[in-house]
Amino acid sequence: MEAVAVTRSTPWARRTARGPDDRPLFLYELIDAAPSGARVLDAGCGPGSWDYARRADLSIVGFDIKFPPGPPRSAPHVRVLRADLARLPLAAAAFDLTVCHYVLEHVTELAACCDELSRVTKPGGTLYLSVPRAAAFDDRLYRFAGYFAKYALMKFGKRLEHQQRFDLQGLLDLFFARGFELTAEAHVPAGFSWMNDPRTKPLQGAFTWWVAALQRASGLDLARDANFVLAFRKAGGHGARRVTHVCRSCGEHSVLDPPAPVPAEWTCPWCGAANPLGGGR
Repeated sequence: MEAVAVTRSTPWARRTARGPDDRPLFLYELIDAAPSGARVLDAGCGPGSWDYARRADLSIVGFDIKFPPGPPRSAPHVRVLRADLARLPLAAAAFDLTVCHYVLEHVTELAACCDELSRVTKPGGTLYLSVPRAAAFDDRLYRFAGYFAKYALMKFGKRLEHQQRFDLQGLLDLFFARGFELTAEAHVPAGFSWMNDPRTKPLQGAFTWWVAALQRASGLDLARDANFVLAFRKAGGHGARRVTHVCRSCGEHSVLDPPAPVPAEWTCPWCGAANPLGGGR
């Protein structure tokens, strides 16, 4: 992405920058760190998750199921197609870097989409993922706006855009189970940039000023920890392990698959102690 001319700047505000010990995390850092000739997938690209002209030496594939306000610009190093993330017409292990930038919250078939992100990423390759945190005010406000438009304004055919809800542990479990290791992460505050939509743009300025004034007056930060930005390495194997019960006597971990009806107790396979059983999982 070319540097943007800044006519006014705050002396004590600076751009994010990698320190000598920081691993690449943010989208522009991963794009800049990619070796020449690397194959990069922009999953759910819309008009493009970054300026593809930033690295014309990369081989970029972008896809989406629809393209408002239009697909990315064509270029010799760019291929764009229409596709569903849950069932991609792309070869396995084809990409060195897979980018999924604020997409997974919109999908219906979450497990299938995660499977595909894993399938198309090379062993040793990188997956970039950004999603909203479901418990954050920003995501709740976005969902409220969707429900309001659908039901209060009687647009009953409107699709609710945020189909999935994420917390950090749930995200890690999704991708650890698919052979990924977390290499870098950040909790990112809300910019309320989704209000750039022409329908809400007139409200954006007053709303963000109100949020900032509220924080100054009360200390309540409604923008805090709104999004997760994660970088994973595809290491192979399965990093997530299942534990259903812990023995009250020896403290060791066990996996129980009890019959029905569920027995009243279970015997620890480590130490032989009896434990009460309230229900199977």
